[in-house]
Amino acid sequence: MLRLEKLCCGYGPMQAVHGIDLEAAAGRVMALLGANGAGKSSTLMCIAGHVEIQAGQISYKGGDIAQKTPMERVAAGIGLVPEGRRLFTELTVRENLVVGGYCRARHETAPNMEKILGLFPRLGERIDQRAGALSGGEQQMVSIGRALMSKPELLLVDELSLGLMPKVIDICYAALAELKEQGMGLIVVEQSTQRALEVADDVTVLESGQVVWSGTAAEAKDSADMIDACLGLKKAS
Repeated sequence: MLRLEKLCCGYGPMQAVHGIDLEAAAGRVMALLGANGAGKSSTLMCIAGHVEIQAGQISYKGGDIAQKTPMERVAAGIGLVPEGRRLFTELTVRENLVVGGYCRARHETAPNMEKILGLFPRLGERIDQRAGALSGGEQQMVSIGRALMSKPELLLVDELSLGLMPKVIDICYAALAELKEQGMGLIVVEQSTQRALEVADDVTVLESGQVVWSGTAAEAKDSADMIDACLGLKKAS
């Protein structure tokens, strides 16, 4: 579904990602792990079209999308749940969700929203409240729902559990598992290795903008000490 080849990206003269290779497939979850500043968010934002590609290729469903605008990538089936949610806080939950479906036909809005409220029933209870008045966990649900309103085939989720209560994290991960079962491809940036491995099929670890480890989730569990060392959680033996 998605393939990055020798991808370099960054901000003006600063290069944040240095020639990485990565693949994501339909119906599979790729966990993208790394310490702060490893290049995880830059990679996702480059895939979504918000960070400049400096070299390499981004292929999606067999076509080169490196020169496509963020709007064109959304229309092609790539959804983004950004770090920090970035909601329209003065708009209601309903209005935020409607904005997320801007690239879809108007008649799709109601059925798409119904599916999202089925995934996150709590949002149905908050549907006419301002997004800025919600808890952090509820805002994360809105952010995921807003991305799903464009009916993506590939969903990019940046820092899913950051700052959330464990119960809300459980709800969000259960939603990702359901989306995976429906055949969606996902790339999830996560600080918690343990939570990521609960849902991931594949794992890529970044350090200083480079891939230092990649493999299946089962292989990652067998290499937990090495991965923790890459994340700065313990010293490599």
